[in-house]
Amino acid sequence: HIVDPENLLGRLADEGRGRNNPTGPVAIGLSELLSNSFFPAGKSKTMSDVINRTLRLLTDNPDAAVTFYRNAGTQLGVNSISKLIAALMRCLCMLIVQDKKMNCEDISNLSIVMADDEIDSAKVPPNTALMATIAESISILWGSIEVDLEHEQNESAADILIEVFSGNVLTEVYSHFESKTVEDLEDAKMAECSRACVAILNCAGKMKETEIDGLRAHVIGELAKVTDMPPEKRTRVNFSPNMALLCQWGMTEDVAQCLSNSILNYFSPENLVGKPTQSKKRKHRGKKAATKNELPQLDVETSLGILGNILKGSYPASLSARDSIIKSDAALTAISTALQSARAAAETIIKSSSDESEVGIAKIKHIGNAIECYGRLLIHTEAIKGEVPMRLSQDAKDLLAWVTDNIIPSMMKSVAADEENSLSKLDISAISGIGSPMSCDDPPRRKSNRRSARESDVSFLSSDQATLNTLPDSKHNSSISAVSIASASSVLSTFAEWLSISGAESFLLIHFSKWCQVLGTTDNIKTRESLLGSLLHVALRSLKDDRDTTVFKEVLLHLKDVVPGTKEKEIITDSLSIITSLRDEQIATQALATIIYVIRSIIIQTGDNDSASFLDMVGPGMKEVLLSILNNKRSSLLLAKCLLNEPKVSSIRESLVKEIRANSPMSDALAGVVRELSGEVVTDGEPENDIEVEEEEPPIILEQIEAAETSQLLSASVA
Repeated sequence: HIVDPENLLGRLADEGRGRNNPTGPVAIGLSELLSNSFFPAGKSKTMSDVINRTLRLLTDNPDAAVTFYRNAGTQLGVNSISKLIAALMRCLCMLIVQDKKMNCEDISNLSIVMADDEIDSAKVPPNTALMATIAESISILWGSIEVDLEHEQNESAADILIEVFSGNVLTEVYSHFESKTVEDLEDAKMAECSRACVAILNCAGKMKETEIDGLRAHVIGELAKVTDMPPEKRTRVNFSPNMALLCQWGMTEDVAQCLSNSILNYFSPENLVGKPTQSKKRKHRGKKAATKNELPQLDVETSLGILGNILKGSYPASLSARDSIIKSDAALTAISTALQSARAAAETIIKSSSDESEVGIAKIKHIGNAIECYGRLLIHTEAIKGEVPMRLSQDAKDLLAWVTDNIIPSMMKSVAADEENSLSKLDISAISGIGSPMSCDDPPRRKSNRRSARESDVSFLSSDQATLNTLPDSKHNSSISAVSIASASSVLSTFAEWLSISGAESFLLIHFSKWCQVLGTTDNIKTRESLLGSLLHVALRSLKDDRDTTVFKEVLLHLKDVVPGTKEKEIITDSLSIITSLRDEQIATQALATIIYVIRSIIIQTGDNDSASFLDMVGPGMKEVLLSILNNKRSSLLLAKCLLNEPKVSSIRESLVKEIRANSPMSDALAGVVRELSGEVVTDGEPENDIEVEEEEPPIILEQIEAAETSQLLSASVA
């Protein structure tokens, strides 16, 4: 049957940015089907035809266009893709020329890319989103043939690109979009301009610096202007692609020195209190740097932002810059030393005799950012070795031990010493960017069949957290508590990514489990909120990727006496909904079996209490966990099925069946399981103690011997 083009394009777009499968079999098939429509072959087809069809695709459905160009290599040769890239660049320059004409700007540097008849053939008015999509498509296509262009047989294809992109064309195109990023644009247009800038710099990195006139000096000159920007504008601009380009052009050590100098200066002992010293000749140095191609002095927020994007980013330029830094001993040492100065700064604040030192929320946030960057640097340093499986380095183990031996005790000590300190008024969860525990999307697979690291909601470096910069500066924050929480949260979020890459490691899980102690030892809601999201993030990753319940069980055990606040209830509900909604029912069943195990442990520990209801006996925190399960149709059914594996003579089983009857939405399937459970429940008045002695662990609990031994070790350490 016949399918109209709109539906085909809609499905192609959905395969790309909707389903995150832009190179899957469906996307490849659709791209092949549409290939001749948007890149027609034949001698009768002129470049104007290609340009007009290209513009039509980009205008009608830009998301479909991006997916189409990702798959161009499956049906086009290297030479054809080079011609397509050249055609797209002509389209982009043509739209910029029209935009410049409307603003009465000079177009001489761009019009040389096209013939006069091509300039006049444009039938689409220029708009920022369209131009950004064209730039992104160019970068994607070029990346698909970058390796092939190095082969001698593809020299003619490389010549096509050099002819179009060499000279000052890229500099002019980049300048056009870059100039708009410093204007008072709305967020949507700002994002489109930034997207275009990233794509253009990615393309520039694929060429030799000598082939592009003036771009290096221009990029460095823009970096020199950073410190003169108003703070609200500076935070909206992403400068990591600039540094990534310089790394691609052989300036890796210069980039590392520039970033490390500002970080070291900020965290120096003399600057821990008050504002760090600034260069009085900053503007002069910037101009001088632009002339001599020396990098300017940057502020710490910009440096950490650049470094964070390089260490977290998935753009090709970020990956390239990351590899360049790690492969350079001098660059890696400079960055590592600078980031460790944040750890030293945190230790100084924590060990200070007074908790009234003037440490503002910005400095606390920078400490968290820097420590997270350091953790990510350690992970990438191990990952680049290509060893499977990956192992924690000694530096990574030292970082974990530092939190366990220094940070966690200081958190517990500071809260116990002064329960009414200013931390109770400080929403530290906002600066750590922790809300819902995580989004359990499956990232791309690696050769080791492990999940690769990707951005997560708990990251300290998350740029999309709305609450990140909403806190008022306070000259007398509870420095010890706040810095402790920031340090622990940043390390937690970092090593949650390690679990995504390499899986559970006993050393890692032992430390995480010890950190759960904080949940049950503090009444400070903000302290718990800050760590609960990260701990559940780690617990879910470990459970989902490795079927390991160690951390999940420890979190639940320490929630027993916690009276959860509104935010904590949301975190608990979101976490459990993620587990119970997984397609792999075995994981959800294992999680529910762990919850039953924890409930049994709590009931045995607390003993009989005839006056208390079952939900009250399990404690307020576990009550919230259980209600979240009972109020969900699917999780209630899974819980009931789990109870079928419980010993028939069990008061826990009987009580949970009663709670299912009272609280769960009763479907036909659930009613059938409940009837089966009710028919097997024994209520002959046997003493609970006798029952417990004969009760065996349910076979559904899939805990490994290592996890059991770890739990015993942790219980002993808590005692």
